[in-house]
Amino acid sequence: MEKNIEKNIDKNRRNFLKILLFGGGAIVLGKVLGPTISKLIDGPSTETNFQNFKTVENKKGLTIFDKTGEEIFEIDNGASE
Repeated sequence: MEKNIEKNIDKNRRNFLKILLFGGGAIVLGKVLGPTISKLIDGPSTETNFQNFKTVENKKGLTIFDKTGEEIFEIDNGASE
């Protein structure tokens, strides 16, 4: 009787650890591949650097940054996704 309980506990523990491993792997994979996938979805971007600010135009719209890299203004292109 005790061996059946131990086998059941070991099986549940293995299943729990397996789910934990797959979940952790999915999170790490998402963190690593996330920026690459978002670049593919956003499409190509065009950057123009001026003396005190930078403009970036991509599929989402036009964004203007100051010289420190902080976003000043964003214009969406209005396309529904």
